[in-house]
Amino acid sequence: MPVIQDPEIQNVLKDLMAASWDELPDALIHDVKNALSKNTDDKAGQEILKNVFCAAEAVEEFGGMLISMKMELDDSIGLSGEDVKPLSDDFVNALRTVYQRYSAYLDAFGPDEGYLRKKVEMELGSKMIYLKMRCSGLGSEWGKVTVLGTSGLAGSYVEQRA
Repeated sequence: MPVIQDPEIQNVLKDLMAASWDELPDALIHDVKNALSKNTDDKAGQEILKNVFCAAEAVEEFGGMLISMKMELDDSIGLSGEDVKPLSDDFVNALRTVYQRYSAYLDAFGPDEGYLRKKVEMELGSKMIYLKMRCSGLGSEWGKVTVLGTSGLAGSYVEQRA
């Protein structure tokens, strides 16, 4: 986690990182906006909070698309897969696009944003893996999708627990 001088900004950042980004609570959004509009000397802390908040909003929107795809897939083949059939070309193209955007987004994080990359991996990884488990014939690149954000040991969940 980055060092933030202002205690209010630090507390809001911790709350944001601890919250589920499936649907951001209104109270948390209010707290973030207050901290961002606050007059403080810690401009770097506000910039960090702004970046995390933008990532949270992006994950919330992208996660919604993944859930929509999951529901469409479940409607098509049934919850237990009783009506398995080949995926439509549109759905296959959508899966390819989703993976490309997911990878591009994760690759966009800089080396000093490892904490944020891990959070995004945790928030989106389970939804991506659900799609991966329900579809056959996906490319080997889907094997890179992780849930706990343990793609590297430095700062990983495993290392933090040790």
